Amino acid sequence: MDPAAIQQAIADARRRRTPRGSFAAEGPLSLEAAYEVQVRMAREREAQGDGIAGYKLGLLSPGKQQQMGVSEPILGHLHRSMAISPGEPVVAGRFIQPRVEPELAVVFARDVGAGARRGQVLAALDFALLVVDVLDSVYDGYRFTAGDVVADNASGGAVILGGRPLPADVLFDGGHRLRLSVDGQTWQEGALSQLGDAAGWIAWAADKAAALGRGVRRGDLLLLGAPCAAVPLPTAGAVVAEGPLGTSLIAPIA
Repeated sequence: MDPAAIQQAIADARRRRTPRGSFAAEGPLSLEAAYEVQVRMAREREAQGDGIAGYKLGLLSPGKQQQMGVSEPILGHLHRSMAISPGEPVVAGRFIQPRVEPELAVVFARDVGAGARRGQVLAALDFALLVVDVLDSVYDGYRFTAGDVVADNASGGAVILGGRPLPADVLFDGGHRLRLSVDGQTWQEGALSQLGDAAGWIAWAADKAAALGRGVRRGDLLLLGAPCAAVPLPTAGAVVAEGPLGTSLIAPIA
């Protein structure tokens, strides 16, 4: 399938805020071609002034990888326009079919180049942050292949930022838990241990970012996945997330 045509189809669906079907119905879409689409979109957004602010990891669990027919996680780009500052309202109408999930993110204190060793990557970490990942798949009902979701920038919609930096070592204590509630509904929660080897995933993400051409830069944010299921974002109420060391965030929904 032609990467330029896929890029345009995704852009059209997002502009109309109308979900579409999987590209798998039109022909095979390899991960290599899907990342080409994603990088083309990221570069186009950069050229339009929407700079890259970091990356997000997806498909961390072996079960999800097996289900999607892949043997490693996936990576998406974060752009500056995707960041929702602490206390800022989440405008539900800007998305197609948004879902939210609690995550920890890490901020890098320095650039990380290609081929950096695991210890070098970990030494580059500045602090961790509680965030809420706003997923927004372009595919109807979130029915997609691995190639589909990579081309769609790992379902990247936005990221709600917490306001309290945490020591980076909280990332490596699997006993910490994350939880989230939307509009006062039942809490979704899970332990960081469910995400596996956080240090390994961070190192993998740094390598993948370098392979995609930009690499990790000082100040970049990296989202590390959620230990619980995402829930639909309503059109009113608030998103509440809680994480390690008593940290929390509340974002009103507009």
